[in-house]
Amino acid sequence: MRTALRMGFLYLLALLLLFALGHRNQMEKARMARLEVQLEALSQREEALLKEGWEAAKPHRVLDWAKERGFVPMSQGRWAP
Repeated sequence: MRTALRMGFLYLLALLLLFALGHRNQMEKARMARLEVQLEALSQREEALLKEGWEAAKPHRVLDWAKERGFVPMSQGRWAP
């Protein structure tokens, strides 16, 4: 009888351990899914910012920005009186 109780207790302990590990695994899976969604959103944001940066750094936009602030192209500045 004592052996049966001991084995029953060990079996119950093993089931509780299995339940705890399974629950933790499910929580980690849900967390990973949230992180993947967040990573996808950040990747899209990065792509949009890179595109915006490339648009802002086009030569004619840089030239317009410089002219608005009083800069002159080097070829004109070198020979200016």
